[in-house]
Amino acid sequence: HFSLWCMLAAPLILGNDIRKFIKEDGTIDTESKIYSILTNKAMISINQDALGVQCRRIKFGIVDILVKPLENNKIAVCVFNKGNKKSDTVIDITELSNLGFVNLPQKSSYNVYDVWENEKIEQVNMINAATEKHGVKVYIIE
Repeated sequence: HFSLWCMLAAPLILGNDIRKFIKEDGTIDTESKIYSILTNKAMISINQDALGVQCRRIKFGIVDILVKPLENNKIAVCVFNKGNKKSDTVIDITELSNLGFVNLPQKSSYNVYDVWENEKIEQVNMINAATEKHGVKVYIIE
């Protein structure tokens, strides 16, 4: 849910019970899964990118692919698996660079950052996104 809101450049309004990540003594439980989602700096940077542009859905079906232009010739890509089983999706970055609404230059290789796994992936032109049922993968590509 949070990934989709960030890709849509929607206002980030908490709709959850904040008591779920506040300890009895009033301090924040930084080990809470909810807290880690809501404070993911890379996701928040996608939401608050200076371009202020929403994503576009470029693939429809059980698995949707959303692409959001970002400043400095970067893009965010979200793979959203709406299905009841794990999905393997291959994303051709060269095809993404050909989309008319993004400014991703064509190159022989790209830097890819997996936002939720907090890791850089060395890729040439493809991303293999293994997405759990009802799950998302979010990448920043530059």
